[in-house]
Order: sequence, then structure tokens, then C-alpha cells
Amino acid sequence: MQTFGKTLRSSASAIGLGLLTAFGLASVVAVSAPAAVAQVKAKKEFVENFDAANAALQGKQFQVAIDRANAAQPHAADNAQKCYLDQIRTAAFFALQKHADVIKSGESAISLGCIQGPQLVNYKKMLAGAYAETGNEAKAVELTKEIVDANGGDSTQYAFLARRDLDAKNYGGAASYAQKAIEQLQKEGKPPNATYYNILLNAQSQGGNMDQYYATLERVAPILNKPDYWRPLIMRTKNESKYRKDDALLDVYRTLEAAGVKLTTEEQLDMGELALNRGMAVESERVLSPLMQAGVTGADADRSKRLFTKAQQDAKADKAGGLEQSEKDAATKPTGEVYAVTGESYMSAGNYAKAIELMKKGLEKGQIEPGDEQLIKLRLGMAQFKAGQKDEARKTWGEINGDNGSAWLAKIWTSLSKV
Repeated sequence: MQTFGKTLRSSASAIGLGLLTAFGLASVVAVSAPAAVAQVKAKKEFVENFDAANAALQGKQFQVAIDRANAAQPHAADNAQKCYLDQIRTAAFFALQKHADVIKSGESAISLGCIQGPQLVNYKKMLAGAYAETGNEAKAVELTKEIVDANGGDSTQYAFLARRDLDAKNYGGAASYAQKAIEQLQKEGKPPNATYYNILLNAQSQGGNMDQYYATLERVAPILNKPDYWRPLIMRTKNESKYRKDDALLDVYRTLEAAGVKLTTEEQLDMGELALNRGMAVESERVLSPLMQAGVTGADADRSKRLFTKAQQDAKADKAGGLEQSEKDAATKPTGEVYAVTGESYMSAGNYAKAIELMKKGLEKGQIEPGDEQLIKLRLGMAQFKAGQKDEARKTWGEINGDNGSAWLAKIWTSLSKV
């Protein structure tokens, strides 16, 4: 169990995070000087250069705007006039993506006191992006937290903070911001973002909050419907207190297949052997056949070939009347177990109607160990689902409460039935 836990944490940490872009200024535009600047305090040289700089900014002649603002600087009469020039330079540097200069001019404008209200928020967004671009992550995070804490944030801002907290191993903060990013994204009417969920999952996993990690996987797997999410969620079955490989691992592999998760070669070989050992020869042949045809036999080639030969022989016998004979034998047995196993064999052979009939007979006959009964119900639901009886399947799965993996897999199949 401990080894599996380590493997799982490694797997969780490997979930891709993607890249989060730095913030950009949404609306740095031309600056309009108050009438008092032009009429009372401003020198002629200041006004001429200021107007020329502003016109150049509007005309997207950004370097000209910077040069004329610099020419006006010596003639600025007070901090207000200096601030207007800083605004022009900030806008122009931003357009030219000169991030260090954006920081210098933007911080200067804020310090001079002419940036207030929504414009101040806008400047902090821009500066956060510029600091991030120049590698000053600490300052970028500081500014972004100021914005979010004072005004709330958009999904990108929350995700930015979540990713930075994750990088800093502040897993609680990362999880909190990632959850806010996901919730805000929904409010914005945007589609789910895998990167946001991945930050949350990695924060929970690396922080050791595995219950929260699996709860998040339960939420995200049906939404994003990708193997990266289904696999760890399904493999969590092995953590159940009464899980036993011989009883439930074949069902784990079946669930992985149903979720579109590609099995490794080792898993395919294991699945084929487990199916054969349970008397599911048709299923064993189906699983092993592609490997044998491709010459993929695993570490023990001779053993794999012997297993496949037996699977072929037993599958041929089952198709030639072996399953019908097993059904007849089941009627003479004191318990419903043979009925259930025969029904499972029919399911693996694709005869879902017969599978449903016999598994129900097995459950009705009873005298089955409780854990096995729960697994039979799981497989009955699988057969019903594959037969197109989704409502009946979900009802069957809803009755399962076993702690041997049956209830956990039933929840996953219920989710799969709704995708």
C-alpha cells in the first residue's frame, strides 16, 4: 500500500500544469491634460511637447511619443505635469514591450499621485505583468495579491497566484486560489480550464491532502474526460480496506478500458491472465490477442504464449457450448455464484442480455459472500450499461456499498455513464 501511495503521488505530480501568461494592461490610452495645465501652470515648451507626445501616442508612433515626453520633462512645473508625462511614456513603453521601462515609468506615475481609482488597478495589473516578464516573480505576486484582495480578481489572476504558490510549495494557498480560479471561470461563462484543475490537483497531492485530491478527480474526470484524470481516480480502488487483487483487479482494468485509458503492456498481460483465471476465456483471448500478434510477450515469453494458447482453447470451448453447459450446472449448485460467473462470462463475450439474466439469477439464488455479492452487482451494472440500460445500471450501482473496491468503481461507472 505504501509503495502504491508513493507511485500515486508521483503520478499526481506529473499532471501537466501548462503555462499561465503574465497580465497585460487593458487600457493605457492617450493622456488628456486638465485645462489648468494648459492655461495656468504649463510653460509653452511643456505644452508643445506634451501635445506632440500625446498625438504621437494616439498615432502609434511610440518612440516619437517617448522622445517628445522626454523633451517636455525639463519644463514640467509640478508633480502633476511630470505624472502626465510618465503616463505617456508608460503607455508607449508598454506598446513596445519594454518591460523594465514600463516598470520605471509606471511606478513613477503612481508615486506622483495622479493615478487613482480604476486606473490605479489597471496600472498594478500592467506592472504585475511587467515584473513577471523581467523575472521579478515576488513583486508580480505581491501586486496581484493587492489587486485581488482589494477588488476581487478574474480567473487568470487567481490562477496566476495559485501557480506561484504551488511553485513556492505553499500548497494551501495554491489550492485556495486554484479553486477560486475555477469558480470565477464559471462566473465568466468560460469553458473549464485543465490548467486550473491541474494546479488544484497538484497542490492537494503534493500537500498530502489525498481525500481532497480524489474528490477533485471525481469532479474533474467527467468534465475534462481525459485518461490523465480517469487513471488515478480508478487506480484509487486499490486503497480500499478490503480490496483484493484476485477479486477486483480485473474490474479495475475493465473500468480503465471503459474510460478510454490505454493499458500498459504489463497491465494487458495481467488482465488477460486474471480473466483466464476467473474463467473469462473469451475476454482473455480478446485482451491477449493483439499483444501476441505483435510479438509482445512481456518478460516471460514462454509463459505468456502458454496462457494465450489456453485462452484460445477455452474460448473456443465456451463458444461451442461451454457457457450453456455452465448455465445448466449453475442450476444444481447450492449458491448463485456459478450463475453469476457464467453471466460475467457472457458479458465478456458481448451477450449482455444473457449476462444480465444470469447475474440476476445468481443474486436471487443468494448464499454468496457479501463482498462477492457487491462485485456481482457492479458487473451487473456494467452489463446493463453496455446493453444500453443506463438508468437501470445507475440504479444497480447505487445499491452497492462494499469496501472491497465495488462501491468506488460503481461511483466511477456512474460518472462514466453520464459523460
